[in-house]
Amino acid sequence: MGVTMALFWLTLVISIIGSNAGGEFSVLHSPQSLKFTGSSKTLESLLKEIFSASLGLSVEENSEWNGLSITDPFNTPEAVVEVYIDGVSSLGENAGLKAKNFPLIVDEYEPDTYDAIKHRINQRFTNGGNKIINIRLSEPDDLLSASKAFGEIVPPKVSKQTLQHLKYDGVEEDYQFLYELAVLKVLTAKIRSGVISADNIVDFYNIRFRSLHALSDYHGPNSLQTKEAKKLLGNALQELSEAFVKAYDGSVLVTAVTTDVAHTRRAVRAAPEFRAESQEHDNYTADYAAIFNIILWFGVVFTFTLVAIVYAIMDMDPGRDSIIYRMTNTRMKKDN
Repeated sequence: MGVTMALFWLTLVISIIGSNAGGEFSVLHSPQSLKFTGSSKTLESLLKEIFSASLGLSVEENSEWNGLSITDPFNTPEAVVEVYIDGVSSLGENAGLKAKNFPLIVDEYEPDTYDAIKHRINQRFTNGGNKIINIRLSEPDDLLSASKAFGEIVPPKVSKQTLQHLKYDGVEEDYQFLYELAVLKVLTAKIRSGVISADNIVDFYNIRFRSLHALSDYHGPNSLQTKEAKKLLGNALQELSEAFVKAYDGSVLVTAVTTDVAHTRRAVRAAPEFRAESQEHDNYTADYAAIFNIILWFGVVFTFTLVAIVYAIMDMDPGRDSIIYRMTNTRMKKDN
């Protein structure tokens, strides 16, 4: 009884976290063996099944989503690319992306798509050799680990370019966005240089863009700065898609996933070499939002779990449910 109630409350809390979150699943390029049609909604938890089916891997959960049809199961794509964009429900038409878009229902706070696909690829291809890459563009350590596939990736310095509303200095959120954008362009240049090529081995790339939501929260979702940022990111994603398509001779599925579930200002770490003078005496840290959410939701889950346990104990029948009562109860002997 108590365990059941605890699971109920835990499920309820998780549902509350994502109840107001929305997103979009965008297909930037798909080979002829795959056909994406319609505009029906899909769950974020089903993306791993969509990618697995696209790669010809086994799926573990059946879905009624009819947006994907595999027209040629013997010629599935050699690679899948997922660019995960935190903090915005959609890039919108302003981004100028040529993509097939599907509404996304966010039912996971932190999706396990990468881990699931990695596990299935390793199970299927025991000899290894697959490129399974997970890159957070704001993390230098991730760039270092990805050097096995892309070659040495030197964290770039944000170069000046023609910007109408975004600023290089003075606004941390703008700088973080421009830094991640520069890293994304470095990856695109690496792919164009020929470091990746088709080799008939299944590959999976997960690229995470984390800074757009901080920028959107700071300036506002409908601000000129946010619209300019989405436009710049859309152009960069289009170039990345074209580079992957050329590298794999078209045998690649390139997608972008946007969700606004992580909608907290300053939730990303500061980009390297950026320190505003005003931050020297600021007690606010980049990890504050994450720590606050962990403590908050742990407290909520713990409270509801405790209430459920107390309720279960109050409703307990000592004579039937309690093993302690039965073991300590002295039975009187009867003479026949």
